[in-house]
Amino acid sequence: MTANIGSATASSAPPIGSEPATCRVVVFGHVEDPTEFKQILTERAGLHPDDAMAAARKVPGILPMRLSRAEARAVVDQANQSGFRAISLPEAAVPRLDRAETIHHVRCQPEGLELLEIHGRSKRLIPWSDLSLLSAGCVPCEDGQRFSAEPQVVVHAAPNPHRAAIEAGRREGLVLWIACERPQNVYRLIHNQLNYEYLGTSKTASATQNFRLFVNDLAQRARQVYLTPATRAFLRHDLQRHFEFHSVDELRDDTAFHILVLRNCLGSADADTKSRAYEAPSTANPLTAKVTGNDDHESH
Repeated sequence: MTANIGSATASSAPPIGSEPATCRVVVFGHVEDPTEFKQILTERAGLHPDDAMAAARKVPGILPMRLSRAEARAVVDQANQSGFRAISLPEAAVPRLDRAETIHHVRCQPEGLELLEIHGRSKRLIPWSDLSLLSAGCVPCEDGQRFSAEPQVVVHAAPNPHRAAIEAGRREGLVLWIACERPQNVYRLIHNQLNYEYLGTSKTASATQNFRLFVNDLAQRARQVYLTPATRAFLRHDLQRHFEFHSVDELRDDTAFHILVLRNCLGSADADTKSRAYEAPSTANPLTAKVTGNDDHESH
């Protein structure tokens, strides 16, 4: 979408620093030319051009800066007038996923998804109807410290009995964020840190394959669940670049954005379309026009 920005001048921007910066702006519309949105941010929020361009490149999404209510309102009003759908939210209304619990053991039961503690005791059963969002992606992960089988070079009178630590290697990992209702909560699952015993005879020696079976299972059982574009690409076996993220934080932020998409853009009128997202993954997401144009380790 190419939008024509009005002839507002920088003098129309609200005074900077007149009130605390407690609001965030969320943009749901695609911006074909980031300079268009950069202009909105410089004129309406008084941002430095470089900061404005960096933020504009994150659209659609949650803009990284915090603004005063007047600044946020001015940005949102101009964005909507220019053809981009945007809203402002208080900081407290933006999903905070950095403290989400990581789950290591799950079971798909007839009545819902069961989350278990590390020793197998049930901690929560999420009815399938309360599963609201699945957000999967491939991210770079730290292998952790590895050790060489070779002894260290002797530099003292006696050899060092400890093995040499090698710099942590990097590899890719699959991560799934699950959002649920009643009560609202978000959980994180990592493909090679998950117990797949519930798969029974379907379980393979590949953590990646077991993870795909698990996500597929969730999508089939929770027919109403919202699948992010990356999740649908993953389930379709698309090229990895369609569900790949540059960092763990980027996937986390994308998940938070799609939670807001779900809460603010998908009403009851979209329920049927949303529920068919897995049945016909090649069909565009109801927000497509606005929002989006390994080395396996043995699993448990």
